Amino acid sequence: MGREPEKLGDILGRAVVGPARRQRSAVGKAKRKWEAVVGPELAAHSWPRSVRRGVLTVEVDSSGLLAELAGYRKESILDGMGREPEALGIRDVKFVLSEDET
Repeated sequence: MGREPEKLGDILGRAVVGPARRQRSAVGKAKRKWEAVVGPELAAHSWPRSVRRGVLTVEVDSSGLLAELAGYRKESILDGMGREPEALGIRDVKFVLSEDET
């Protein structure tokens, strides 16, 4: 006997909804951990935007801070984001300038 065709909703759930939930979950975990890793002053001007394939993308509100984070603090951020609890499996951090830079 042959298999019955799958419902479109079941296929979409696996292909779209599941990965989207995992992405939101990873970003939520990164946001919760971000302030503890960088401190409240830096966290007020930078925030996790996405986590994809082990790369955390962080949005930064000024070019000076972006240079500081990428140049001087990247390794300590990677170390902090990898510590327990909630180690996130992040192997790289990419910093991008916010479109709302003033």
